[in-house]
Amino acid sequence: MKLISQKQKEQAIAHVADLLAKDGFHQTQTIQQWLDDAEMRPAQFSFSLPALQIMGILGFGEELVKAKELLE
Repeated sequence: MKLISQKQKEQAIAHVADLLAKDGFHQTQTIQQWLDDAEMRPAQFSFSLPALQIMGILGFGEELVKAKELLE
């Protein structure tokens, strides 16, 4: 089993936030809440769903994620 450092976890959460923003979301929810939403409408989570699933499998379901504003 490999340990995940705090920095790696923060980077992963930031990446998920970026992907959620690409999907058009801007609110704050836990990983599990995002997964629950994605279960009902997976097509709206085309960028972020795989990353959300991995985070859930790794046990980070209770971590809060705030989708970032995309600056273009």
